[in-house]
Amino acid sequence: MSAKTLAALTALVFTASGVVAQTPPEPGATPGIELTNISKNRAKFASVFPQVAVSRANPDLVAVAWRQYNLPIDTNALRENRVAECHLALSKDGGKHFSDRNMMDVLRTPGGDGRPLLWGCNAPWVTIARDGTMYFGGALFTAGGVVQKEPKAGRAGVSVSTDGGAHWSPMVPGIMIDRFMPGMKGLGGGMNQEDTPWDGANGFVDPQTGTFYSTAGAYISASDDHGKSFGTVYEGRGTASAAFGTVVAARNVAARPGAKCPCLVVSTTADKGKNWNETVVAEAGDWNPTGTVRYPVAAASPAAPGHYAVAAYQPDHRAVKLFYTEDGGKSWKSTSPKPGPTTVPVASVSQVGVGYTTDGHVLVTWRGFRNPGAFNTFAAMLNGDSFGPTVKVSAELSEYPPLTYDGNYGNGNGGGDFTTWIQGNDRDAFVAFPYSPRGEILDTWLARIPLTLLR
Repeated sequence: MSAKTLAALTALVFTASGVVAQTPPEPGATPGIELTNISKNRAKFASVFPQVAVSRANPDLVAVAWRQYNLPIDTNALRENRVAECHLALSKDGGKHFSDRNMMDVLRTPGGDGRPLLWGCNAPWVTIARDGTMYFGGALFTAGGVVQKEPKAGRAGVSVSTDGGAHWSPMVPGIMIDRFMPGMKGLGGGMNQEDTPWDGANGFVDPQTGTFYSTAGAYISASDDHGKSFGTVYEGRGTASAAFGTVVAARNVAARPGAKCPCLVVSTTADKGKNWNETVVAEAGDWNPTGTVRYPVAAASPAAPGHYAVAAYQPDHRAVKLFYTEDGGKSWKSTSPKPGPTTVPVASVSQVGVGYTTDGHVLVTWRGFRNPGAFNTFAAMLNGDSFGPTVKVSAELSEYPPLTYDGNYGNGNGGGDFTTWIQGNDRDAFVAFPYSPRGEILDTWLARIPLTLLR
């Protein structure tokens, strides 16, 4: 039985059991939320794994990083047969209109002299410094997967624009083996160039210091010259963010002396990853550590030093759980967003994301799954120590198209659907999310949510 047939049968089962059918009907779009189709795919393409960034100095500057794969996904396809490309959508009017740029002309590299020919791109990211410098990148990898003659390899690539996105620098790798701190090992414990870490790439900038950070999995490196050069590669501590000279990261730790784990551990560093301070924020029974990729997620406030937030899940995985501190991690509080509309069934939650508005409010976004292939997207904002209303971001139920179940890149994850991203300026919150109404075409969409709806 093919994956496509299995997906169709699963949908029939859920329909027959009454899970998909709703009475009364599910509410439609939330009034006041503006939705923009960023990717505008054709049916044989899918776009997931988006990220959104806002400028902390210019509220009109909003950027969305997104990637496009052709369907069904074959990770071993030669470059002539596979589309795996990263794009940047840029708005200069506060997210009302966007212009799109395929970034592969600056991300791809020809290889040679011991360097791999990098052809595909995944996990794109974008971040904007206070001086207007924009950084864009992703996980760049060789074509052909594991069937090519050369070893599969990649780089956590970085491209930089200092003129508002008009021009971009050629890609430079943020993580390289020849800059590893003593004692560190590459992928699989190797130290050859093909062992350079690249998967799970991300990038973020400190709004106050201007330091840019490149990460790949459990590795982190910093640049203080707009990405022209990078310092020592240190061991990272999970999905991270930075502000006021401090990086904050969170991860799931399976065992820790004196604690009942799995444990939620939050780490901070003030010297770019050389030394970390760690705090156990939650032990087993207080949270649920399961998720897809990049969980738990940490964020640092751009408005107040020592304000950090980490998004995870309640033990039953039917609600989001937020952990937050306003004293640099000396004490932590936790709370959950309010329930969404009662007419929107939710069997479990996943793909949680957390960010801040420019003036320091915590924003949270997540998916409410009706079944493993169908979900709505939600968002909420922390006001003081409690959340405002939970709003439904998606206008209707999103279902993974049948073609996303074929191929060899997971089964039932929408072709690599691992994250939902949220940030906000002082007027709006922005959610970048995959969306496929009626299960037809899986696109990257952006929601612009007036903060007045979240108070």
